[in-house]
Amino acid sequence: GDQLGEALLRHKKMSKKAVREEVLSMLSLVGIPDPKERLKQYPHQFSGGMRQRIVIAMALICEPDILIADEPTTALDVTIQAQILELFKEIQRKTNVSVILITHDLGVVAQVADRVAVMYAGKIAEIGTRKDIFYQPQHPYTKGLLNSVPRLDLDGAELIPIDGTPPDLFSPPPGCPFAARCPNRMIVCDRVYPGQTIRSDTHTVNCWLQDQRAEHAVLSGGAKD
Repeated sequence: GDQLGEALLRHKKMSKKAVREEVLSMLSLVGIPDPKERLKQYPHQFSGGMRQRIVIAMALICEPDILIADEPTTALDVTIQAQILELFKEIQRKTNVSVILITHDLGVVAQVADRVAVMYAGKIAEIGTRKDIFYQPQHPYTKGLLNSVPRLDLDGAELIPIDGTPPDLFSPPPGCPFAARCPNRMIVCDRVYPGQTIRSDTHTVNCWLQDQRAEHAVLSGGAKD
């Protein structure tokens, strides 16, 4: 209760009675049962999933326009993960807050995201709707991510990893950061960072393969000239 109410006391200058009512309301919103009793308890008296809900309540207590959720389902079992993801959907519907979800789990992305930005080495490789990214991926890194997801619906399907290692971000390459691991690498990829190609109103890609001149590229020394 003290942790949840602190933000309201500092930022909204509310009375203690009003703070208590707001905290109880927020606990109910995130699905904490018997909020009046829970208000008096310590974090160690909550399960992992309930603590996750409490942290979400802390983030929402001052009614933000944007909620940034950085790996919100890490270390949770699949049942609790599903509950937390459903909670995000419910909160979005009830409060109209915009949620920026940061995750490595493409299954989570497929469940909750409207728009997706695929990032590599701190740069955006591709942006699109969920349908754009999962059904019409254009960047080699996006394709590599999707290919590296285990398939349980196909007999004998093999895991296809992305070869190589990420670049040293203390000394980033001048060109595309994914070039060293890209199966379609061209010489220009090592030298110049690709501009943004607009494929549709919802879909953009930062990759030299989108350039019309790439169709006429010739293999030269392991890279396309």
